Amino acid sequence: MIYQPFLTGPAGNAGVKGGIDILDAHSGAVRLRILLPQQFMTDVDGLHGSFLAIDENGQRLFAITSTDGSAQNAGITVVTLAHVPLGIGTLNPASGSAAGGTQVTIRGSGFQSGATVGISGTSATVIFKDMNTLTVTTPPLSSGTQRVTITNPDGGTVSLDAAFTAH
Repeated sequence: MIYQPFLTGPAGNAGVKGGIDILDAHSGAVRLRILLPQQFMTDVDGLHGSFLAIDENGQRLFAITSTDGSAQNAGITVVTLAHVPLGIGTLNPASGSAAGGTQVTIRGSGFQSGATVGISGTSATVIFKDMNTLTVTTPPLSSGTQRVTITNPDGGTVSLDAAFTAH
C-alpha cells in the first residue's frame, strides 16, 4: 500500500482540509480515502513535507496538522484504522515447482485469520502469521504465471496477476 497525503486546496488557506489516500501499490487504485479534520502543516502542498508517519502495520497514522497551515496552530492528528486495506506486497519465492509443495511467504496488508488463498483458482494451504504475513503451500499448478487471490473471512478480496510462476 502507498499512503499518499493530499490537500483539498492551496496550503495555508482557511477551510483547507488534509487527507490520505491509501493506494494499491500494484494497480494504483484507491483502496481507502481518509479526510482529516485539519490540513497538513505544510507551506507547499500535500505531497511535499515531513508531516505524515505510519506505524509498522499501516493501522495508525500520525499527521502534523494545523487549522490554517501555520506552525503556531499546529498539533498532531492520530488516526487508527479499524481495518487496514487488503493488499498483496510480495511473494517469496515468486516461483516454484508446478507439482506443488512450494512454501511461499506472502507479505502485504490487511490479512485476517482464516484468510484463504487461491492460485489461478486452485486453493492453497494457508497459515496466518500476522496481519501482514501469510505462509502458503502451493497446490499442483499448470506451468506458467499464476494469479494469486486472497480472500478474508469478512469477504474482502484482492488479486495480483502473474504473482507466482510455476515451472
